[in-house]
Amino acid sequence: MSIRTDLYAIRLGPAAPGDLMKTVSVCSISDTGIRPANEDAYLVSRLTCPLGDYSLLAVADGLGGHPAGEVASHLAVRTLEKILREQLQSLTDPGIDSLRSLLSLAFSETNRTIADLAETQPEWYGMATTLVAALVAEDDLCVIGNVGDSRAYLISDSLERITRDHSRVQELVDCGVLSPEEAEHHPQKNIVTRIVGRRGDAPDIFTCRLGSSILLLCTDGLFDGLSERRILSVTREAEFPDLCRELVREAKEASRDNITVVAAKWPGETGPSPGDR
Repeated sequence: MSIRTDLYAIRLGPAAPGDLMKTVSVCSISDTGIRPANEDAYLVSRLTCPLGDYSLLAVADGLGGHPAGEVASHLAVRTLEKILREQLQSLTDPGIDSLRSLLSLAFSETNRTIADLAETQPEWYGMATTLVAALVAEDDLCVIGNVGDSRAYLISDSLERITRDHSRVQELVDCGVLSPEEAEHHPQKNIVTRIVGRRGDAPDIFTCRLGSSILLLCTDGLFDGLSERRILSVTREAEFPDLCRELVREAKEASRDNITVVAAKWPGETGPSPGDR
């Protein structure tokens, strides 16, 4: 089991002495569960550019039954980070539309990179992964992208699922054939309809304001073991940063998959910028 807890300080405005810092608390955990190996991957990173700081959170789930699932998931989060770090250096407009375009481009380039490697490396032929990622600006604007069935939630007094699964079962729910409750136990719920590693599979992009809510990214191992109602209850009951550990501990009792969770909490304590320390 891999456990990491991080504290990030994101500056508000120019980095001058006396500026206030917003502390972003992030916890992250990945657990193999009952599987023989862990094909999930996650990343927590702070990206600095001329226009300010951004937090990047990402979770990926290498596809079981495909070659090199663990390679695909780790490659996805690292490639996404590299592309965003490079592209942010030339960002001239920090508005919503620019950030949406930037994240969409990063997803597309990550998809192309994995597809290229899968075609040129025989041992990796057919590798693929899900991917959900959140790029968070200094003013708590959050842009989220997803491909596959890894999810992003916004949690306060209630739970809001931000992303929409790209899965066969979700399509049946959308058509009214299944209820959301029936979908949770459907035998085909793990069949995804979009993946990172197949040319042409584009991400969905969402935006939200975080405020004082908790942002939660996870692979399907979490909601395979816990209902959304229980995810909400644990999130409200657990102290941060123990939240991730508690979610995984409970989910392991029923989940049949690897479980990975990244949670971020805004805002934290304020204090002086590094220039004052």
